[in-house]
Amino acid sequence: MKYCVLYPKTENVHLTKDVGMIAYKLNKLYGYDAFVATYKNGEYPYLQDEVKGLKLDFIKKEHGHFKDVYLYFKKNAIKIDVLQIFHMTLNSVVYAFIYKMFNKKGIVFLKLDCTKVLVDKIKKMNFAQRRILNAFLKRVDIIGVEKKEIFEALKIELKNHKTKLLNIPNGLDFDREEINAKAEFSNKENIILSVGRIGSPEKDSKILMDAFSKVDKGKLGSWKLVFVGPIEEDFKKEIEAYFKEHKELRERVIFKGPMYDRKALYDEYRKAKIFCLTSKFESVGIVLIEAGAMGDVIISTNVGIADEIINNNNGVVINVGDVSALTSAIDKLITIENLGLQASVTEKFCRENYDWNIIVKKLRDKIIEIKGNDINE
Repeated sequence: MKYCVLYPKTENVHLTKDVGMIAYKLNKLYGYDAFVATYKNGEYPYLQDEVKGLKLDFIKKEHGHFKDVYLYFKKNAIKIDVLQIFHMTLNSVVYAFIYKMFNKKGIVFLKLDCTKVLVDKIKKMNFAQRRILNAFLKRVDIIGVEKKEIFEALKIELKNHKTKLLNIPNGLDFDREEINAKAEFSNKENIILSVGRIGSPEKDSKILMDAFSKVDKGKLGSWKLVFVGPIEEDFKKEIEAYFKEHKELRERVIFKGPMYDRKALYDEYRKAKIFCLTSKFESVGIVLIEAGAMGDVIISTNVGIADEIINNNNGVVINVGDVSALTSAIDKLITIENLGLQASVTEKFCRENYDWNIIVKKLRDKIIEIKGNDINE
């Protein structure tokens, strides 16, 4: 079974995300001849360790994007049993049409990686737009939807294609020791952790700093706020202004910078008791899964899969930009007695629902269902 993930923008960092992980797991678990088709965008050190065995097939960059892809498919499409593409965009439409032009029996797997915005756009489509959408989706055989709520909504909005829909979230590779190793809550420290691009407008890091400064100092005890990730240059002035205003927090609000060593990053998750995401939007929010699987209790804005993970009184979901609600959530979690119980609920849920082995098995079963007897693994 030849399985191609087409993502021309693939960089090293994408190999441990859905771009690389699905192909990697299909190869490792089921022996698929799975690879990522991409332009060469730098070096790929993860191929030596993180996703050892995953192959890249480099597209020649000669004539412009669409013609390059056309020539790639003209040569290779007939040998590709399953093509995985991403997002409901013009690029995906073109990819699907070209691939099916050269391989009518091939399977197209469209992984949406979308938010509620897509559902709203489909609802507002006029007759002509619907016809174009249906023409595209006729060439798609599997539609992967990461979030259950969006999956259910699309079963209504795409009723003519609902049998193609598959709830297939993103996940973690629990086969790796640094990810599979569980954290004992009794060994954790009084740390609130945030991971991402610090200071980027969509991450809204400042709201977390402001909320932390507003927490009742009598309750704060030894708690610290730790940021991990690259710091936007413009935001460094904001940090200095913050410390001038809150001198007492200079030793409590810590910026550790980016961590490219994934083992070191997971050690940060394991040390923390609380993880906080303040993003204005996320399609999935993989950091929520990482933090939850490491036994962190989560406070998050209502983005990505936050409301799926925090579904059993095991964390707090707040509205985007609500400093008061964030302050109250921190105040509540650092003082409650059952924080360890909440952590165990979150950890169990993440490990049972976001394991790449389980996720990829669902996809493989769907491929077998479509192929029937015409399958040669």
